Amino acid sequence: MSSLRHLKIFLVVAECKTMSEAARLLFISQPTVSQSIQELEKEYGIRLFERTPRELTITKEGLVLYKYASSVLHT
Repeated sequence: MSSLRHLKIFLVVAECKTMSEAARLLFISQPTVSQSIQELEKEYGIRLFERTPRELTITKEGLVLYKYASSVLHT
């Protein structure tokens, strides 16, 4: 089951569009960010981001999770 920490990391990655920038803002390592995203993808059985060398693009499924996570964490 995903934790609030995983959801927070996911939100920051979605907003930054890079894992390295999200890691910098969250004061954690980039591998920790990457692992958290992979764990969420494995748990839900979906891809949250399309990966390119310079940027991440949120998928339709990722957008659904983004809306959910935003409502959970911002209430």
